[in-house]
Amino acid sequence: GSQLRAGADEASGRWLLFLHADCRMDDSAVGALNDFLATADESEYAHFDFALNGDAFFHRFIEFGQDLRERGLGLVYGDQGLVVSRSLYDAVEGYPDWPLMEDVGILRRLEVRGRRVALPATLVTSDRRYAEEGGTWRWLRNVLLMTLFHLGVSPSRLGRWYRPRRHRRAAPSDRLEAGTTRVVGVFAKAPVPGRVKTRLAADVGDLAAVEIYRTLGRMTVDALRGGDYRLVVFGTPADSASLTSIAHWLGPEDIEVHPQPDGDLGHRMARAVEHALDDAQAVVIVGTDIPGIDEETVDEAFRLLRDHDVVVGPATDGGYYLVGLTRPRPELFAGIEWSTPRVLPQTLERIAARRLTVALLTAKSDVDTADDLTESLRTGMPGGA
Repeated sequence: GSQLRAGADEASGRWLLFLHADCRMDDSAVGALNDFLATADESEYAHFDFALNGDAFFHRFIEFGQDLRERGLGLVYGDQGLVVSRSLYDAVEGYPDWPLMEDVGILRRLEVRGRRVALPATLVTSDRRYAEEGGTWRWLRNVLLMTLFHLGVSPSRLGRWYRPRRHRRAAPSDRLEAGTTRVVGVFAKAPVPGRVKTRLAADVGDLAAVEIYRTLGRMTVDALRGGDYRLVVFGTPADSASLTSIAHWLGPEDIEVHPQPDGDLGHRMARAVEHALDDAQAVVIVGTDIPGIDEETVDEAFRLLRDHDVVVGPATDGGYYLVGLTRPRPELFAGIEWSTPRVLPQTLERIAARRLTVALLTAKSDVDTADDLTESLRTGMPGGA
């Protein structure tokens, strides 16, 4: 519960959206969320339907059991998300600071003060934890823990019996094979004047800078649509209003929108890579402020990942515009001097120190100042010809 509480403390919107890192929010879920927020009273709270990815019979059994649990007891999984107003969240004092069962705890609090709404859309959850631990074992353990909790055993005591899952790493020699599942992750900020492209804003003003950023971001996402990969946008800030604005800006069709976790850029990128590799064998992460990133760019990165541990797209300012991996490697993102010309050299040093193989793509230029603007971007500025 402590991570959920910390996230709520950082959020600034009127509505809060809580999602687990291994849930997938598609365009139908974004639409259902928008419809709810358009008419919702602040005494209402909402959740999505539950589904596991994959087509195994056991998955359908779990889903059926959760449907009965929800209809009969009014209990929903944390994997079903939670949409709650700031005022109601504060009134019930948020998530309890428990090691587990915190989703049950906050629902008990909310049902006293609010009204539950089931949204007409589904969040799909990765089945990785069931696959790693064994589906039957994990289900039996969860049923036992829930039963003991309802019999009065404290979450602290239950937490001592619960063994967190361990991420199953691929062997160091593993290489990406053609036809495997792939994810392209796009890092994006909500396009708010004064909060994006601040160096550029010093030259052209806040409003022009945000319009240029919006143009760059939409160009990037549109150029990446329709590829042989899942397209996922990792947005910040993580509040529901910001994520909704990002979805509207970039267009909800063919993309998923997930919140970035707390922490510096390196921590957020490391977590995004781990999240993407829950369900895929390769991930490529890009930003939204470098022109020329398209389907051909990421296809080349995925091709190089068949024979390399890491793929990096260098930026001419000393950073990078793309990183591709087939395994979570948080050490490559830790301790980097972000937003400096040291980003690329430090990253390559970490890759070399771990004796990983790396492939470099063609360098591209960021748009940080007015001198970096192309003619097409200049015409998109307010007052541009």
